[in-house]
Amino acid sequence: MRETWDIPADTELKNTGTEWLLQLIHGLSEEQRARTFMLLWRIWYVHNEITHEKPLPSVEGSRRFLLSYLESLMLIKQWPDKDVEKGKMVVSHDKGFKRAHDPSVGRQKEKKQWVPPKPGVLKVNVDGSWASSGAAGAGMVIRNSEGDVVLAACRQLVGCQDATEAEITALEDGLKLALLWTHLPLIIETDCMVALDLIKGGSPNMSVYAFQISRIRDLLRERECNCTKVDRTANFVSHGLAQLGRVQARTQVWFSQFPSEIAEALDIDCNSMNV
Repeated sequence: MRETWDIPADTELKNTGTEWLLQLIHGLSEEQRARTFMLLWRIWYVHNEITHEKPLPSVEGSRRFLLSYLESLMLIKQWPDKDVEKGKMVVSHDKGFKRAHDPSVGRQKEKKQWVPPKPGVLKVNVDGSWASSGAAGAGMVIRNSEGDVVLAACRQLVGCQDATEAEITALEDGLKLALLWTHLPLIIETDCMVALDLIKGGSPNMSVYAFQISRIRDLLRERECNCTKVDRTANFVSHGLAQLGRVQARTQVWFSQFPSEIAEALDIDCNSMNV
């Protein structure tokens, strides 16, 4: 973590008495204190996983989680009046937890919408959902150029190590379902740039996700496929499906009669096509 975070040196992390931690953080900046507490929190979480004989999260997974979590907290602090889910704000690490100046105040917000594929092509939107408790889910929806749903699915993910693995698994599952149930060229959309970079990166992949990445690359060779990044707000349906898989521990495929919350999200996307 020291390659990325400014945290106390090992020599400072010594138990010198009952108040050693209070004495340590007293001399730290607000950002250093936040990073130190988050690192200790993650260590405590991993210790609990070991105690309860659960699969351990990878070191890289923990690193990514902490970086992402802290960035989200800073985003909320710096942009309290913004919709964080839209992901349009830039985090300033120099400002730390101070509020950022918003030059766009008073201007109408640009809103991203799901865009249908061209005729003769199917679009597969995928998303992963992961919680620090280890609960995870994957969601995917396949639609044609008219916005009609060919297939929608959610899956509970068991033994998922981190958010990146959830995103990669969602992409792999969505691709498998599309290859099984359809025959047209595919556009795969995900809002996870990390997953895309791993898939499109150099070969062989040497990350902790190497086996999954290899399987996905093999699947992509079976048909004309194009994997692209999409804004989170244009990936709303698959996000809802991933939440179903994680929160309700649910695994299901639908060809019609979708859950009410998913049907509502689909209606919003269809309405945006007519705007």
